[in-house]
Amino acid sequence: MSAKIAVVGVPTAAGARGPGVERGPLALREAGLLGALAADGTRVVNLSDLSLFPYRDDPEHPHCRNADVVACAVRAAADEMTRALAEGFTVMLGGDSTIVVGALAGAQEQRGRPVALIDIDAHPRLQTPETTSSGLLQGMTLALALGRGPLPVAHAFSDLPATPGDVALLGVREWGPGEEEAARGLALVASAQDVMRADVGITAGRALASVGSDFVVVHLSADVIRAEPAPDIEGGAGLSAPTTAGLLRALVASPRVIALVLTHYNPGDDPDRRRGRQLRDMMASSLARHPSA
Repeated sequence: MSAKIAVVGVPTAAGARGPGVERGPLALREAGLLGALAADGTRVVNLSDLSLFPYRDDPEHPHCRNADVVACAVRAAADEMTRALAEGFTVMLGGDSTIVVGALAGAQEQRGRPVALIDIDAHPRLQTPETTSSGLLQGMTLALALGRGPLPVAHAFSDLPATPGDVALLGVREWGPGEEEAARGLALVASAQDVMRADVGITAGRALASVGSDFVVVHLSADVIRAEPAPDIEGGAGLSAPTTAGLLRALVASPRVIALVLTHYNPGDDPDRRRGRQLRDMMASSLARHPSA
């Protein structure tokens, strides 16, 4: 049988700072993502994109903005991940990072056991309604996945999507109030500097070894990749594109990895679509090596 990848989009900006990221899934499709994934003979199952979950300011809830819409998007992401994984290795396109909560829950439901998360992100996203200064739920993604916070999305599932010992966080360059303390129980935390200084294969191996679950979801937030050229080669400005691509390839080469979630690509900040093509090529080259795709 030929290899198979399912692609689905969850175009949400409900947890974001403003509109724009909800257009990411369509922009990546227009950049030729499906064709790039199929270039090596892989069968691509196009599950299309869901309806938009829009951004709104929601000043009435300054500590947890737009929570009801985020909860809807998260539940939809869970349903789509469950459906997509039945087809094969899954690529889920966002949208803001809150869909990771649903992606994990759906993967856990489909596999019938805990699923780990390897999170490649410039931000730990461990804020809560008590520590946030913005109220944006994109800053609470990982906290919500761990069941923290009195929000509908934090308790939307009978089982928590993640436990701290099954989460590895790679590429962090900016911490908010309380986040470093909240991250102490995670399986692995590696800063952008750590990742840039180390061999990507070693970093990927450490991340996979640190999480014990048989199945792993990898999340790549596009904002972890620094703009080029950047003066700080040590990672203070984020991960370089080659390092990010190498890390992604090394992770996705593991048969334990069952899905890749891409978030926070805003085509409005990419008028020439250079970053979109870069992300397209990263995903295509990584998944060409995946043993179960």
